[in-house]
Amino acid sequence: MLKLPAELAITQVENLHQDLLQELHSNDDVCLDISEVVRADTASVQLLCALQKHLLCVHHKIIWIGQSEPLKNAINRLGLSEYLILESAD
Repeated sequence: MLKLPAELAITQVENLHQDLLQELHSNDDVCLDISEVVRADTASVQLLCALQKHLLCVHHKIIWIGQSEPLKNAINRLGLSEYLILESAD
């Protein structure tokens, strides 16, 4: 499981990308703990969309742990709520 940082900002995208690549290499499905996310910008949501796209192509999924209203709001603002569905697996 990968715990996402509180700030999902463009300045964090490269580090997050590397962390996600490591997670992809070690697991089929990717578990993301979003419980501490208090801010999410467009670049971060785009990275999560790219992850979702890749996982759908290889018949795997993102397993969301916890909840984050700020991340949910950012996804909704960008019109991606049907693509990145934040279903919690608590």
